[in-house]
Amino acid sequence: MKKYFIIVCLISACFSEEITKQNSPNDIQIKAENMQYNTSRNQADASGSAILSYIVNNELVTLKADKLHAEFDKSGNLTSAIAEGGVEIDYKDTKLLATKCLHDFNKNVAVCTGEDVRLLQDKNEVHGTQATLDIQTHVFTMQTDSQEQVSCVVYPKTEGRKK
Repeated sequence: MKKYFIIVCLISACFSEEITKQNSPNDIQIKAENMQYNTSRNQADASGSAILSYIVNNELVTLKADKLHAEFDKSGNLTSAIAEGGVEIDYKDTKLLATKCLHDFNKNVAVCTGEDVRLLQDKNEVHGTQATLDIQTHVFTMQTDSQEQVSCVVYPKTEGRKK
């Protein structure tokens, strides 16, 4: 089975300086040990510690994977990305770990799958086999495709509590 990760971004931003919260929401950067860009198909393939960075709601989103496949429209805007192998998405105070992730930049939705997809926030954990992330609203939905149930461990916040 072929693994893919689809990413949408501006080509000019893909090879620019480090992305920070001060960058434009349209700036997207891809870094990897190896990268190829097919101009006739408007596609990029990255492998070896591939990292996709972009800004949503003035927050940095970072997607890391072993392999990354990105597709662009004719204007050079990233439309989709497929990440495979050791997928990790960091957004605000949340980390999502999966085996494969398909990111649709037109809808700002990422669907991540694997045997143990994990959503981590502080000490809280949610486990399943498929997570859907709405990037704009920061809403995660976890599902499982077997007879297993989604499992969740939630800890109360301890900030400001008296002992």
